[in-house]
Amino acid sequence: MKDVSFALREGQKVAVFSDFNKSANALLECASEVAPLQSGKVEIRANVSWPLPSRGALEGVMTGRQNAKFLQAVYGTPGEEYEQIARIEELAALEPGCFDQRMKSWGPLMRARFDVAVSLVFDFDVYIISKRFPWSQPARPQLEALVREAFERRVSGKTLLLFHQDEEFLGRYCDEAIVISDCQIAYKGSFPDAQKWFHLNITKSLIEDDSQDQEVEDSSPELIEESPDEVQLW
Repeated sequence: MKDVSFALREGQKVAVFSDFNKSANALLECASEVAPLQSGKVEIRANVSWPLPSRGALEGVMTGRQNAKFLQAVYGTPGEEYEQIARIEELAALEPGCFDQRMKSWGPLMRARFDVAVSLVFDFDVYIISKRFPWSQPARPQLEALVREAFERRVSGKTLLLFHQDEEFLGRYCDEAIVISDCQIAYKGSFPDAQKWFHLNITKSLIEDDSQDQEVEDSSPELIEESPDEVQLW
């Protein structure tokens, strides 16, 4: 990103369109302060999430329950430890007994489900959502409904910065949008106007970017684990 000036107001819900996934991810990471800046500054006056549902600081040598307890102690609501940990276990929908096994023994899909569950339990003022969020899971409609209900409850009345390939998902929750092109914010406006501008002005570079992403995923097993948006989680 270069020469970017961007502010989020309380209650604002902004979608991100981008010609390259890396540019959008860089914006999300800077906004949540999970990545260092090479120049400039970020001012945060609210409780901001990490780019959900990224894995964050989970420890593979710890069990799912131990990780959930640690995260609840950091991000959770005091006095609601039992309820929030139970909610994580419910939303993750793991096989019986897996929640009390070390996470390094889990497969990538189990870890991805756990990441999503964690992202839906804790309360933030600002939710930053990455393209990995599993909005559509047609193979398991009941769990899809459970995840959507939890997501809607969390973001209701909150500030939202959302980057996703599913434009129906973006349009459902965002009334404003920005378009990133050539590492800069090229357009700001209402969601319909920004969506139209994006499709009229940015096509080829997006196709090339998706092609490059697929080549990387095909050649790197580690990156496949970090890309649950490409698979069905349940």
